[in-house]
Amino acid sequence: MQTKQFLSGSGIKKIGYLFLFVAAFISYGCFTNIRPGEAGLRWHPLTSGLQKDLLTNSLYFYAPWNDIYLYPTQWTSYKEKVDVLTRDDLTINVVAAVILRPVAGEIYNLQIEIGPDYYEKVVRPQFRTSVRNALSAYSMIRISKETPKVSQDIRQALGEKLRGKHIEIDDVIIDDIEYSRPILTAIEGKLTKEQEQEQMKFEINIAKKDAEITIIHAEAKAKATVIEAEGKAKAQKLIASQLTKQYLQLKAFENPNSKLMIVPSGKDGLPLILNTPQENSKSEE
Repeated sequence: MQTKQFLSGSGIKKIGYLFLFVAAFISYGCFTNIRPGEAGLRWHPLTSGLQKDLLTNSLYFYAPWNDIYLYPTQWTSYKEKVDVLTRDDLTINVVAAVILRPVAGEIYNLQIEIGPDYYEKVVRPQFRTSVRNALSAYSMIRISKETPKVSQDIRQALGEKLRGKHIEIDDVIIDDIEYSRPILTAIEGKLTKEQEQEQMKFEINIAKKDAEITIIHAEAKAKATVIEAEGKAKAQKLIASQLTKQYLQLKAFENPNSKLMIVPSGKDGLPLILNTPQENSKSEE
């Protein structure tokens, strides 16, 4: 009688719990929703193994002992912070990003050869190495000035290392360059000196311009003085050539302040003109 009650009470509850457990176990992970930008491969470990057919954008059901491997098919960006020794033996930290994705038609080969964690296994170490190798050929100043060229060098080097790995690269970007405090201090000092040199060059150019203007003014003044002297000399020469006795007698005759006495005697037959001041005339009277 007690055995019958156990089966009808506690036994039924245990069977019910077991059924719920089995149902939950069976339902867990028995379907995968593959969204746009993803692709998947079926994995049947007990039967056919990995399936080559690519699964896309749908809801897929499978037995609990099977599985589906998911891969992103959209471009995905991965960032790395890499310590780099530059060509001039300076250590800087470079934050670089690589944008890549699996080759859609080669996801089956990617799963067999590498697996879904292909970035950690293959891309990441090769990416960091490519960043160090590429930047070691540049001086610290050139890295910041030639960022596009540096990015291109890294992309080319990484592309060669990942050839045949079923991964395609879209771009490599230098996102940030971090300098240590001593380097920043050196850069600031260099910039300060460059600014001082530029200021000195500016002041020297101004001084040269002022000197040139002074010279031009002095030369112009000297030329003006020469021209004026030459003009006076020519005038004096001209006057001297025209200064005759007759001219002097005429000027004396035309002077209203002079008292003239005409004496009809002269070597040239003209009247001789004498200038007698008025004071002398009064004293004689």
